[in-house]
Amino acid sequence: MNKKRPFNLLILLFALVTGCNNASSSLILSESSDESSSSEVETIYPRERYVQKNISRVNSFPTFPNNYKYIDYEEMAKEFDALAFSFAYNPDVKLPAYISSDPTTWSPMGYWLDQPRQPSTYNPLETGYLRRTFGLPTYVGDNRVLSSGSEAIVTIGSVLGSTFVGLDKQTQTFNDTTYDFVEMTFASYDTGSKLVHNYGVQGQSFWYDLFPQILFARLFDYYRDTPFMREMVLNGADQWLAALPNFVVDGEPNYEFVGYNVVLHSPTTTGGHIEPPNGGLAFIFYSAYEITKDEKYLDGCKEVLDYLQTYQKNPNYEALTDYAPYVAAVLNQKYGTDYDISKFIDFVFDNDSNFRAGWAVMNDSFGNYPMHGLVGQVGDYAFAMNSFHLPTTLMPLVKYEPRYATALGKYMLNVVSNSRVFFPQEHDLNHQTMNTYLPFDPQGIIVYEGFRKNWAGINGYAMGDATAMFAQPCDLSLYSSVFLGGMGALVSKTDVNGILQIDLNATDSFGNNDYPTYMFYNPYDEDKVVTFKGFNDNYDLFDLTANSVFGRDLQGKVRISLPKESALVLKVLPANSFLKHRGDTIYLGENIIAKKRPAVELVNINNKQELTESSPIEISYTGLQNDDVSLMEIYFGDILAYEGKPVETFFYSKELLPDTDYPLKVVVTTTNGYKDYVTKRVICR
Repeated sequence: MNKKRPFNLLILLFALVTGCNNASSSLILSESSDESSSSEVETIYPRERYVQKNISRVNSFPTFPNNYKYIDYEEMAKEFDALAFSFAYNPDVKLPAYISSDPTTWSPMGYWLDQPRQPSTYNPLETGYLRRTFGLPTYVGDNRVLSSGSEAIVTIGSVLGSTFVGLDKQTQTFNDTTYDFVEMTFASYDTGSKLVHNYGVQGQSFWYDLFPQILFARLFDYYRDTPFMREMVLNGADQWLAALPNFVVDGEPNYEFVGYNVVLHSPTTTGGHIEPPNGGLAFIFYSAYEITKDEKYLDGCKEVLDYLQTYQKNPNYEALTDYAPYVAAVLNQKYGTDYDISKFIDFVFDNDSNFRAGWAVMNDSFGNYPMHGLVGQVGDYAFAMNSFHLPTTLMPLVKYEPRYATALGKYMLNVVSNSRVFFPQEHDLNHQTMNTYLPFDPQGIIVYEGFRKNWAGINGYAMGDATAMFAQPCDLSLYSSVFLGGMGALVSKTDVNGILQIDLNATDSFGNNDYPTYMFYNPYDEDKVVTFKGFNDNYDLFDLTANSVFGRDLQGKVRISLPKESALVLKVLPANSFLKHRGDTIYLGENIIAKKRPAVELVNINNKQELTESSPIEISYTGLQNDDVSLMEIYFGDILAYEGKPVETFFYSKELLPDTDYPLKVVVTTTNGYKDYVTKRVICR
């Protein structure tokens, strides 16, 4: 496996010049090289003003989840790998039986597939993949896999998920034989369309065509020396780049299709069903740009995000939208764009999708079961795969936009705890579709596809679509369980119950991962002190939430004081690093470490909210240290409704605004010229 996240603690040993101003608050860090040491040296480092942005839906989450329970997702992911790939202990090809009435035939779940024809010259880009590969069912015991084949989401997802938690799937040994499961994912590469996509006819579903390509690209980020894999990733990006000019209706850009056939060069429509490509398409171009630095891919990425920037509907559908805020945050920091990250986050969280009614991040409970942070149909049905996948894009976003750290820290803590509803051993048999626990999965590693509020008169029911819709015997879901690896890579416990250490590099595909970066969120209503394990070599800590050096020339474990109900994001730098300030950006060498930004929020306004001239529009804003907000502008579409000193409450004039829908936009500017803005879609009456 390509060790792609190097960290050299022995470079750039210069004196630190911080330029920090007097801080309004301080964090106390105490260093201890021995766990049993009774003497600790305390050093106080000044913080700059903590500027943060909220997420409307997360505001109503519990600060500390109800009935909090920590689940060791890393261990779960490794156990799942052992279960899913147990078939590899037998090198012989033997197709499973999957007899619905006999659960003993459901294991081993996977199986080998050998191609009868081996080419004299191997080139999967031309002939397709003709070597040994493997298959996995979508659900446990799902016999459809024997006729239709494995879903790429399952096979590629299983290899990626295991890789996330540190398993080398390129050289994995069973008995005395070593297998390359990474290369085996080439079986999902289609030489006709030059795409990695799910089984079936290409062009029928953006979801089935784009998501496997995304997972394949993310997998390549770990195994960059794999022959042919780079070409497969870039071929997919090229095909979608060539498609962009055809995403047009009546001469205007329009992505409201169910799919696109890259061979026929034609969008696909199926009645009124629409599956917009969303941020998933932007990620495909972004990943291709980071691989090649070819500007055509960056231009394609911007074209997609430009479309979403001005789009006045919520296009959320499945997990493709998950990538929009993340890619926008990366481009804003690295490439000088100014995308509306809050708008893209609202796409993901808010319950106003135009193409899948009710699809959102939940913020309520199903009776005694807290659902906050889980993804699915609001008030009805939470889904494991989507709930596990979303953190893999939202948490690395914090590195590039630490203003969201506290909001996303609260979100992540709720997801970690509340996702327990998907595990079979968390329920008695009366609250799940299985009438027995699987003997080959005694710990209950394989999760249910979903969890419903009510089913057959029972409140709180673990289930899935396999039994209800597809006449299959089991709702335990492999396509959901493969994403346990992302959760396991992100989170680990600290020595304080309920405070997680979140590795922001762990799922940052193609990101700036040169320096380890961790987030801690304190859900308590009092300050807490946690232990950061640190590194053996000396290191500095830089606080991204306050744009300040937090600790310098440290070694080993340190004790960190966390302010109540807030987050701390620490980037580990080489000891005595020399940091340079250029405008709003802090650099280490040529690497961007942080950007200083003010913040503005619409406190009481939600998307699609109806307003009258008597409706107060409440605004909060925060400037930078010694650089306060000095100017505010309020727009309704292109109409400038206010320009002047910052205000906390605003009423619009009816004479100025006809009755219609508007993108409400509030822009703030600091004395030194730094800006921030927030937008919401509103209806003026």
